Amino acid sequence: MKFNLFLKKQYFLIVILISCKTDSSNNSVVDEIAVFEDKGISIYSDNDPLNDVMMQAFWWDSFNDNLISNYSSYYEYLINLVVELSNAHIDLLWLPPSSEGVGMGYHPRKLFDFNSSHGNKIQLEKLLSKLKNREMHGMADLVFNHRVGTSTWTDFTEPYWSCNSICVDDEASTNPDAFGTNPCGDEDEGWSWGGARDLNHRSEEVQVGLKNYLELLKGLGFDSWRYDYVKGFPAKYVAEYNESTSKYFSVGEFWDGDSQKVKNWIDLTSLNLNNIKVERSAAFDFPLKYKLKEAIVDNNFEVLNASFLGNESSYNTKSITFIDNHDTGCINRDDCDNLFSSKKNEIFLGYVYILTHPGIPMIWIYHYLHLDPLGEIKKGLNRLIDLRKKNKINAKSKIDVLDTKNGNSGYYVAVVDNKLLVKIGYGSYQPSSEWKINYSGDGFTIWDK
Repeated sequence: MKFNLFLKKQYFLIVILISCKTDSSNNSVVDEIAVFEDKGISIYSDNDPLNDVMMQAFWWDSFNDNLISNYSSYYEYLINLVVELSNAHIDLLWLPPSSEGVGMGYHPRKLFDFNSSHGNKIQLEKLLSKLKNREMHGMADLVFNHRVGTSTWTDFTEPYWSCNSICVDDEASTNPDAFGTNPCGDEDEGWSWGGARDLNHRSEEVQVGLKNYLELLKGLGFDSWRYDYVKGFPAKYVAEYNESTSKYFSVGEFWDGDSQKVKNWIDLTSLNLNNIKVERSAAFDFPLKYKLKEAIVDNNFEVLNASFLGNESSYNTKSITFIDNHDTGCINRDDCDNLFSSKKNEIFLGYVYILTHPGIPMIWIYHYLHLDPLGEIKKGLNRLIDLRKKNKINAKSKIDVLDTKNGNSGYYVAVVDNKLLVKIGYGSYQPSSEWKINYSGDGFTIWDK
């Protein structure tokens, strides 16, 4: 039996109670074993991405993981989570690739077919509609660097594209095992991808096709874009595609630990193909992810004094801060690297940082729901989100680093917007009396005034 728990601004409460008697007395003991309250649309909803908390709403092979075995599809699994995530004040959900393709969809086959491993088109539309009704946002995963053929390496269907859509230097033209259409497009302008056909973005056929694709995604209910593998094609195309249709937010996966390279890519997304200035795209803050690992896992807290996207006023509004994702989290795969940590407490300390600091923080749904079977991490993350929202900490917040000390008894201490004082690390630190402890745990303390 399923309960559909949604009416805007309405509240529902289901309380299941059991009673039992203790061995030592006749007094009745009532235990509250399950409580669910639909709190309606988040009180913090304001349609401003700079105030958002984002969630990556999948992990590798989540569509066939035993964790969702009670649901008909991954979309149905997410549909049943929307109210809970809305209650937690999650604003923006990054969904897996929507088109029919191989496995997770990162090798898309039929771009215009929205029946995928994650569920069918009707379920996807239902999910996106439910998000919209909660004033939440759905982010589509755009795999624009490459495609695979339907029955051969190169026969593109739904939509059909000619040989000009494939870079002439793609493996399909040189690999003796390749078959199908011989690529006849321009040379690849970025990094190649060996597992699929590299798309020729100079081709009008490709540009028009991808713009049409964005319109189809908008029609489904998406309003935000996550660009996969943007090292594979120049940033000017991200600018071009972003401006082809209205959007709420966009972010690119420029996977690099060099802060300057990531900032350069962000800046290059400001000019489209006609050299017209447009709004820059955001990027995932890989440099901060690596710095946080050095600080929290290796006890080298002084690295957090360095410059990276999240603490620079010119880039903090374009920084998606995160701890792990489907690629780095090493769930259901053995070919990943760059894992932040396998220790729950170290992972949580990373979230203490990103949820109290500038940038737009992203929580990975696997950490949120499945890292801790007891649910303590979820409770802690919910408390951090609420603390962030109540204090109006956002992408533009200001950091004043007070002290850093390396080693096992080291720490990082900073004031954020003169509202929160945050210490991460096991060293002892005593602030002035104006600061009162709001939240503390293993390896962290957060004070407010």
